[in-house]
Amino acid sequence: MDAIIARGVRKRFGKLQAVDSVSLDVHGGEILGLAGPNGAGKTTLLRCLCGLLRMDEGQVLLEGHDIVADPIPARQALAFIPEVPYPFPSLTPSEHLTFVARAYALNDGWQSRAERILAELDLDEKLNSLAMELSKGQKQKIHLAMAMIRQPTVIVLDEPLIGIDPKGARTLKEWIRERARAGAGGIVSSHSLSLIEEVCDRVAIMDHARISALGTMEDLRLRVAAERGTSLEDIFLRITEAEHHEPT
Repeated sequence: MDAIIARGVRKRFGKLQAVDSVSLDVHGGEILGLAGPNGAGKTTLLRCLCGLLRMDEGQVLLEGHDIVADPIPARQALAFIPEVPYPFPSLTPSEHLTFVARAYALNDGWQSRAERILAELDLDEKLNSLAMELSKGQKQKIHLAMAMIRQPTVIVLDEPLIGIDPKGARTLKEWIRERARAGAGGIVSSHSLSLIEEVCDRVAIMDHARISALGTMEDLRLRVAAERGTSLEDIFLRITEAEHHEPT
């Protein structure tokens, strides 16, 4: 089953068309990278896919469940890590995981998994600290820990590396790969094109509210007539600069 199916997603803010008729599929076991210039519409698209913003038009299915018509099972399958972390300010890192375990009725044994996750993310030294007292990177790690303990089948990550140290970044990358090997599918949106190259199977380049290119790295190299081994950074710049210089 496809992890994510989006058809004709549109979202407008006043006169601004933020997302314009975007359609894409993400298969189980596949991670799709989402790249684009600032203001391309990436975060708005992700929030529509997760049901955090109401679409003006379109349909989104997560694990076969319509995010609008059948939101509870759709969101049960989903773990979303936002660009700006906003954990509960008056809860500690361990209390966040307790909350998730109870909300999603996790099976016995989650406590030992929680301890391991907190240690991997260097949050075990902050067990008694309130989230409001932590750095941005530590707050982002709380969101990552909340996703890791659930073992979701759909993951959506918006700039997940912002503020995270190298050890945390390695843990994140390993978790993304582990989820994909387990059959989960998802989207990683990032300005870190090296992250996308490292963990994603296909890449979507978004510009001016639309998907302007979509495919494997080899597909994208063929599109711009690039040599084998050309980096995603070079491909990205060629595609987006060509889009910006097209006559209107």
